[in-house]
Amino acid sequence: MENECKKWGFRGNEELNAASAMSIRSVLYKLIDNISGNEGKRTIHLALDDPSVFPCFRTTPLAENAIVDAVRSAQFNCYPPAVGILPARRYV
Repeated sequence: MENECKKWGFRGNEELNAASAMSIRSVLYKLIDNISGNEGKRTIHLALDDPSVFPCFRTTPLAENAIVDAVRSAQFNCYPPAVGILPARRYV
């Protein structure tokens, strides 16, 4: 009796299978197809691999320097506490 194989009773969910088959790119193409080109509104395609081609998406030097300073200080070369950092917990 111990060596008997039992059949698992799992069944696929067709609704979930259909949802998981849809990719981000297919959603993007659906959105682009629904944009009317004769409205005169400009669109920014956010599905680019490199957003730095648009000047408005460039990182400010202030943020870059803050990251460099944090790395060079060696104060943040570890995992954060499992309960979260104190300033963030206080804020929430």
